[in-house]
Amino acid sequence: MRAGGVNSRFTAEIIIPGYSSNIATHYQVDGGGFPAGADFENFGLLVAFDQPTEILVYDDKFRLQDSLKELIEIFGPVILRNAYLSAAKRQEGQRNIFESLAFHLDRGHHMDNRYSLFVRDPFDPVQRAPRESSTLILSYNATQLQAVKEGAAIGPTKPRYDIFQNENMEPLFDRILLCQRWSAPEGTGELCILDNRTVYHASYYKRDKGYPIGVRYLY
Repeated sequence: MRAGGVNSRFTAEIIIPGYSSNIATHYQVDGGGFPAGADFENFGLLVAFDQPTEILVYDDKFRLQDSLKELIEIFGPVILRNAYLSAAKRQEGQRNIFESLAFHLDRGHHMDNRYSLFVRDPFDPVQRAPRESSTLILSYNATQLQAVKEGAAIGPTKPRYDIFQNENMEPLFDRILLCQRWSAPEGTGELCILDNRTVYHASYYKRDKGYPIGVRYLY
């Protein structure tokens, strides 16, 4: 991971230690009972910089850095806090927001640009503020297990599950569901990167939907 400046110091922590064990206990399955898909012993990595830091996440051909791919393979979602893209790269991509609790894949499994990068730009007059809504991220296995629990049909590459509609999810945050809250203080850059082959994600509106987050699809 390449950071601008020679004094870029950061701390790194696992967001949900023992994730696969949490999933097995919550859904009352053993390792052999999971649907096909990726497992994560630990889920989510948070890298928080001590000071605002420019990060080179991807190159001019939208190729994600190899070091970040390696972290995503091990931990699933990677969140970079107090980090921002270069001025040129902040102009790229688009801005999206989806309906609440629609767990979905941004890219099909057959697509090469399978990584999603979500961006809160600290230089943008709207995105400078903390956002009201969050992004929830759930492993492929856990998504299917929740769908089975609710009596929904599952499929190996099903693009969307409308789950947790009638359940209080907040006790599951940072235990089953990774919650990227976009709530860091005013003017804090936040980046979230995930692989659509291994996780589903959804918006979560606790009060209102807030502003759209920037998104790029990377190779």
